[in-house]
Amino acid sequence: MANTTFSGPVRSENGFQSIDKSSSTGAYTTRVVLGKGVGHAKGVTVNTTAGDSGAIGEFTQPANTVITAIKIVCITAPVIGSGDIGFEVGTSSSGAQIVAAITDQILDGGTTVVVGNVVGCTLVATTESTTTAPVSAQYTASERTIYCNITNTVDATTAGSFTFIIEYAPIASLS
Repeated sequence: MANTTFSGPVRSENGFQSIDKSSSTGAYTTRVVLGKGVGHAKGVTVNTTAGDSGAIGEFTQPANTVITAIKIVCITAPVIGSGDIGFEVGTSSSGAQIVAAITDQILDGGTTVVVGNVVGCTLVATTESTTTAPVSAQYTASERTIYCNITNTVDATTAGSFTFIIEYAPIASLS
């Protein structure tokens, strides 16, 4: 293999891998996969009646990745009677396995959210210091669908629209 030095940015459509080559068999083993992916769940709306979004967003999380951050951006301003707008993110529709339901994190006792408002989400923490540590809800060994939901406590006169931005990091297979 050759050593190459680049003076500009190095780009790849499929990430980067650091590998080892066996001197006896010539087989390659992946040590580290570098890079970060970003996915989107667009068009998630505030329901016209109180409750879950009328358009729950979906994002396909690639295999062997860990979700590292989620942000929510207001794209079109919703209008509601004085009330709350919140969210949840999970592995099932209306699930909260990845981001616990917070009913008033986007709007607390108000009537609208301005376009461009960005809210960061707190990922559900895996229980630590146990005799058997569980698999983190943010990790997946196989491709799966992640559901992004906006919730509201009162009826909306204008549904508005939100986009969830999901950052994830690829890791080498754990098997």
